[in-house]
Amino acid sequence: MVKFLSVDYWKQVEEVANGDEEFGLKARGFTASFTFKVTDREELPPVYVKFEDGKVTEVRELAEGETTDFALEGPYDTWVSVNKGEMDGANAIMTRQLQFKGSMSAIIRYSKAFLRLFQVMQQVPVEY
Repeated sequence: MVKFLSVDYWKQVEEVANGDEEFGLKARGFTASFTFKVTDREELPPVYVKFEDGKVTEVRELAEGETTDFALEGPYDTWVSVNKGEMDGANAIMTRQLQFKGSMSAIIRYSKAFLRLFQVMQQVPVEY
């Protein structure tokens, strides 16, 4: 069991995503850096995730002052609701409960990949 949204958690998401054929197909051609951030928990640092052509190639703590192509951030309880399947990831973004930063048109092309990523995230056993 890993702590939900910790760097170790994201490293497990990387493993599951890279072994997931559906994610690989839907994310093919997508190359960008992403920040995943919990806005109300100091003990959970922002996490840097690099995607390259359908694979997750790097996961680490975001360096201070570092920026990424995209960011998704929100309160811990919202992340938990999405991960438990109580709230739809796309809905959380549309209703601004999870804040998306970056080019919306660029990400829309890969929306199916990110909806799949939310499903992949649910496969990692976590401790809330």
